[in-house]
Amino acid sequence: MGPSGRRHSAKDTLARVFLINPSMDTAAGFGEYRALSEAMPPTGLAYVAGAARRAGHTVGMIDNFVENRPDDKLAATVQAFAPDVVGIPVLTPVAQGIERFCARLRETNPNVKVVMGNHHASVFAEELVDRGVCDVVVHGEGEERFPQVVDALVGDSGLESVPGVTWRPNGHVETTGRPPQIRELDTLARPAWDMLPWAHYTFLPFVTVARPCLAVVGSRGCPYRCSYCVEGGAANGLRVRSPEAIADEMEWLVRDMGVRHAGFVDPIFPFNKKHGLAVCNAIAAREIPGDWWWTSETRIDVIDDEMAHAMKASRCKRVLFGIESGVEDSMRRVNKKYNREAIRRGVAATRSAGLEITGFFMIGLPGETAEKTREAIDFACSLDIDFAKFAILVPFPGTQLYDSLVADGQIRKSDWVKFATFSADPETLPFIPEGLTGAELQRLQKRATFRFYVRPRMIWRHLFVTRSIGLRNLYHGARILLTQWLRGKV
Repeated sequence: MGPSGRRHSAKDTLARVFLINPSMDTAAGFGEYRALSEAMPPTGLAYVAGAARRAGHTVGMIDNFVENRPDDKLAATVQAFAPDVVGIPVLTPVAQGIERFCARLRETNPNVKVVMGNHHASVFAEELVDRGVCDVVVHGEGEERFPQVVDALVGDSGLESVPGVTWRPNGHVETTGRPPQIRELDTLARPAWDMLPWAHYTFLPFVTVARPCLAVVGSRGCPYRCSYCVEGGAANGLRVRSPEAIADEMEWLVRDMGVRHAGFVDPIFPFNKKHGLAVCNAIAAREIPGDWWWTSETRIDVIDDEMAHAMKASRCKRVLFGIESGVEDSMRRVNKKYNREAIRRGVAATRSAGLEITGFFMIGLPGETAEKTREAIDFACSLDIDFAKFAILVPFPGTQLYDSLVADGQIRKSDWVKFATFSADPETLPFIPEGLTGAELQRLQKRATFRFYVRPRMIWRHLFVTRSIGLRNLYHGARILLTQWLRGKV
């Protein structure tokens, strides 16, 4: 019998699969900034859905960040679909809510098998399986292994032959070796955007340039070892899609789906000049009609004049840079391997091509003092960039930084939902550098945002030049900044 009670033969391993993008407690995770929170494309889940559908399984899916159904109604939705397997990606801020939902799901769907993936589930796989929160955790990329896991769960084979999964045979938790990487990204099924409310998706206000928007993957992996990032390291080496495949998908999104903003969600894209130029040329050669744009996040030391102009010529609108600090001692502590000169050079090259720029900055890096934070704020305001996001550092599980802080006893214990860069409660921030308090960190974060945006040239730029932030977000952003100023928080 299959997990839902249906009988399966050895040859008939097709199943009913239901995938869930979890909701999030935005009030706890974003505090006063929650009004600016919008649903973003769940790219990984869309790829897994496409892979499961191509394997022949019957797939249902809900984006509960958009739907926001309470646990009992979501469990009833699952029950109505009558799945054999439920798949859920788990990131740290949603982990507690997922555990609560799975307990409810077990009550209403006792025979269903629950499979989890993504970074948080992978780090705590043994615990999640041992406590019965889920039946299987898939480590690493799921497009190949998730259909294999489904086949094993509904057929007569076991999970022993599926690499990179954690499960509990015979009452003992086991992990079946190291997860292999998908080497040929061009072979992946296209993401199943048609199964999701994709017209509702956007990116964050400092990323979105037009709507509707969807995500594009041009590469996976990152060989850099920034200590705060779950993506880096030699074990997650770079793999790229061919320029033709990327251009094909870009054309499909714009011509067939009606997308006006295609955003690369790679850790770094372009990763190097050779591949970046080839992709830009392939996109430009399509001469895709319409009022549409693409954006990407990359390292600031990748961009030179030639690269920036090629990006602009292929309809890139905005480039996102993880600058993080600008205080070189702070950047060294998190293994960020470039300096102020490289930052200024990359910004100048990007600006010379007429591209818009967003800079990401972190508050509260290891060893950081209030003085160093103010120095980083001054540096951010000195750059000719259009947007800046100032986030309080969160040492997420799965990062080198998290492991080292746990080993040193420096992690402040907190609910997982508090592992968010705009947590409302200063007393439950997961990490606070020595010599600072949570309230001071949050005040510095607010001061950074206020100083950057409440300047005449920035106000003029966003009202009359860039004009990519909608009236709703302009209103909420202005209200937040004004409220903070009136209450003396900046």
